Amino acid sequence: MTKLLKKKNANTSSTSNDQNVMRHYIIRIIMLAIPIALQNLINVGVSVTDTLMIGSISEEQMSGISYANQPYFIFTTVLFGLASGSIVLTAQYWGKRELEPIRTILGLMLRIGVVAGFLVSLFVLTSPETAMSIFTNEPEIIAYGAKYLRIVGFSYMFSGFTGVYLMSMRSTGNVYVSACIYGISFILNVFLNWVLIFGHFGMPRMEIQGAATATLISRILESLLTIGYMYCLEKKIHFKLKDLFHKTRKYWSNLARFSIPVLLSEVCWGVGISVQAAIIGRLGKSAITASSYINQVQQLAGIILIGFGVGAGIVMGNIIGEGKEKEALQISKVLLKVSAVLGAIVAVAVLAFRPIAPNFINCSSETAAMIQNMLFGAAYLLFFQAFTILTMAGILRGSGDTIYCTTLDILTLLVLKIGLGFFVAMVLKLDPVAVYFILCGDEMVKTILTVPRILKGKWIHHTTMN
Repeated sequence: MTKLLKKKNANTSSTSNDQNVMRHYIIRIIMLAIPIALQNLINVGVSVTDTLMIGSISEEQMSGISYANQPYFIFTTVLFGLASGSIVLTAQYWGKRELEPIRTILGLMLRIGVVAGFLVSLFVLTSPETAMSIFTNEPEIIAYGAKYLRIVGFSYMFSGFTGVYLMSMRSTGNVYVSACIYGISFILNVFLNWVLIFGHFGMPRMEIQGAATATLISRILESLLTIGYMYCLEKKIHFKLKDLFHKTRKYWSNLARFSIPVLLSEVCWGVGISVQAAIIGRLGKSAITASSYINQVQQLAGIILIGFGVGAGIVMGNIIGEGKEKEALQISKVLLKVSAVLGAIVAVAVLAFRPIAPNFINCSSETAAMIQNMLFGAAYLLFFQAFTILTMAGILRGSGDTIYCTTLDILTLLVLKIGLGFFVAMVLKLDPVAVYFILCGDEMVKTILTVPRILKGKWIHHTTMN
């Protein structure tokens, strides 16, 4: 009898300990998710304010700015891929408290980010009309977008440096500084937009060119604030600009195995979104305007999903780096349930917004109806995106299961976005709303293929060097 009581007490104690551990990790993820979500809110807020301010002038200018941002969007997915790829390694190094590898890997990623920014700038500054014609064949939208690119194109190198550095800081749990820097930049950007777009305080009314100028000034400020933080306030990894030139040869095998697949995965995702924009960009002005507006709604609604998913990936990497594989498997199953609840909440919120959505821009009745119909697709996409962000950008990536994620991203890009998307739009010539629904289907397919993988538990890889 005594033995049975002891065994029962031991089981009760074990269950209580497991619950405490789960609660501890969930709190850690939430504490990371909040500032990451805030940072994403600020980043999306810049785009949303541009859309609303320019959208109050004309549909064509709003579409021009949206499509002119497609090269930048692809570039930012490269930056996110570089930073996320480095986090796959550095989060586990941080779990071991090894700082030199973190500085070396960050230096390499910064070099690549700045060079990539220079190359994209060179392209959009020398050939802005060509860049626009990739995504749409509407002459007026191309002309407005080219005006925007001739100014904002100078900002990409600054974004390359700032974006990689601040996102890479997340691996050490340092997420608040990026929210602060982007917050200051956002306030300046909104103010300058108001002044330069509409011509306040004696400034000329610049409209779409004013939005581009405000963005360029804000990006320069972000880089200056980041360098100031790096030298004056950062106390965890002590990275300095001289660390840009550390030798990285001994890390290349791990970078090739774990980080490059993450970069490819992000690029595929970004290209997929841009392919979607290019397909819809050939379905008429109303479809272009509706899609441009819906993209802003999706980004705004998906902020909390990205914060939760990225936070989960960082914590998962830390847990595995500490050698706690059993706890990683347990927490992954809890996180799937949380993501289902978050996805449902976000989808319902989008549907609730649907009746009043067109009221925030100056658009035709045809465009307004298309916006309302497309929001059904946005809700459907966001529900499944709650799972794919958690699994692919969070759990699987944080555990080093990057090749699987990359393979899935490439296949869905080729088959669903490019293959099926062009077929239903250009061959079957379906209604733009139907085309949009079909293009959103990749998130459901990814969910079906990633959730069972999480539940089986065969996805943990150690990414650090012994």
